[in-house]
Amino acid sequence: MEKPKRRKIIEWTFIIILVLILGAGWYLNQHWTRLLRREIPGYVSELSDSLYVVKFRDLKLNVLTGSVTLTDASMTPDTAVYHQLLAAHRAPADIYTVHVEKLELNYFRPWRYFIKKEFNAASVVVSSPDILVEQNATVKDTSAPKTAYESISSKMKSIIIGKLILDNTHLKYIYTRKDSTRLIRRFNSLRIRINDFLINAASLNDPTRYLYARNYEIRLRDQMRISHDSLYQLNIKGISYDAAERTLHAGQLEIQPRYDKAAFQQRNGVQQDRYEVLLSNISIENLNPILLLQEQKLWAQRVNINAGKLHIYRDRRLPMPPGNKLGKYPNQLLQQLKLPVKIDTLTGNNIDVQYTEVSPDSGEEGAISFGRVNGRLTNITNIDSMVKINNHCIADVDAVFMQSGKLTAHFDFTLQSPTGSFSVNGQLKDMNGKDLNQVTEPLGKVEIRSCNIRDLNFNISGDEYKASGTVKLLYDNLKIALLQHNNGQKGYIRQGLKSFVANIMVIQDSNPLPGGKIRVSTPAYKRDIQKSFFNLIWKTLFTGVKETVGAKNI
Repeated sequence: MEKPKRRKIIEWTFIIILVLILGAGWYLNQHWTRLLRREIPGYVSELSDSLYVVKFRDLKLNVLTGSVTLTDASMTPDTAVYHQLLAAHRAPADIYTVHVEKLELNYFRPWRYFIKKEFNAASVVVSSPDILVEQNATVKDTSAPKTAYESISSKMKSIIIGKLILDNTHLKYIYTRKDSTRLIRRFNSLRIRINDFLINAASLNDPTRYLYARNYEIRLRDQMRISHDSLYQLNIKGISYDAAERTLHAGQLEIQPRYDKAAFQQRNGVQQDRYEVLLSNISIENLNPILLLQEQKLWAQRVNINAGKLHIYRDRRLPMPPGNKLGKYPNQLLQQLKLPVKIDTLTGNNIDVQYTEVSPDSGEEGAISFGRVNGRLTNITNIDSMVKINNHCIADVDAVFMQSGKLTAHFDFTLQSPTGSFSVNGQLKDMNGKDLNQVTEPLGKVEIRSCNIRDLNFNISGDEYKASGTVKLLYDNLKIALLQHNNGQKGYIRQGLKSFVANIMVIQDSNPLPGGKIRVSTPAYKRDIQKSFFNLIWKTLFTGVKETVGAKNI
């Protein structure tokens, strides 16, 4: 009988302890809930010199699970108090208005809050916050500045939040400049994550923290825009900002025509380049977000593009558009850009570039391709003070030209040059000349039957009206065939006699010729002002090549 009695005593002991725990929990739950409902608005009011008023429809505390839930909560500035602070020159330059549908604290430790004055939560999740930030540069605050810890130290020893998540955030930012002009920006559907947030006596001087946290991660919703002429759709996906690294990321940027090639040309009625652009894994490093937000200045140390394509299509059968392309060189366009820019270095890797043109004679397409393009541009700026220090934007590029040629080029653009002054030098090595047939046949009616291009060196300088330079082409075993249309059918036939005469009497099949000196051409070309910057470079270079092989008049 002793064992059953002992078991019953133990069972009743556990029941009594459980009841006491539940009773104490219920009491603490009710007591601490009342305290929280009273203290939260009072804390905020006291810490802000009565500037902010906090309200909420309901607050629920669960001591056993360590959760606190506020619903329909808001923090708004008291305008009367704000004007009093302004008059006393004690008003802050930044004012916040916040409304949230629901705020949840998880694994909140109420005993540490009420007994040790330490606010500690594993996570805080805020649902659909509406935030208005008003920043006024004309406000003068003569009060002694305080750190966040100095502001809370009279009430709390520390604030620790493992992660703070703001879901579906709508942010409106109003900035009043010193000249009283206003800038307004809106950001919708943001997802903000703040990791390991800590305010205590030592956190401000912790070099591993940024604004008291390990990091702020902001993710924007995907963006879609239609161009002003309705010809293109711009899509930007995977946009995020890492505050600790000061880096803006974009998973993909796409400029997609809204019409196929035929419909695109029909809508224009004149010749116009049709672009397809896809850039992947883009990062903007050491971005200055304050300059971008307040002054609309893009100031960054480095921009990286890790893959992409640029395809351009033009139908030469259509009439030329009115006007000209003067003022459209890269350095001129940079100068005309309304957004002030300073980018130290821009790199692009593994970019596929292709230009396709429809011949006005044959109606067939010829394409020039540059595969695996890698480029590095430095000193990209249109800011006067920066241009005075260095007025050269440099671009170094390497690529595979037409599937076989190893191409390198060095561009030097003179910034703020009224005529778009530039220079370019480069080299093309080890190319099978037959790979050029996809351009020379449809656009030039010339077939390259054989040619070993050992080395092509060029040095060209010019402006928006002309270009000139030197071209040195080393090659051997050049044989061509002149072509003509095949009686209206698709394709071409060789002009046997003309080709024979050209190869025997006109074309020089190598450079240097056996026992001869290396021939160097000095081409000069006047620009067609209705055509592009790259067209001028190509035409100047091609003129030098034709002079070298003896085909100047072919």
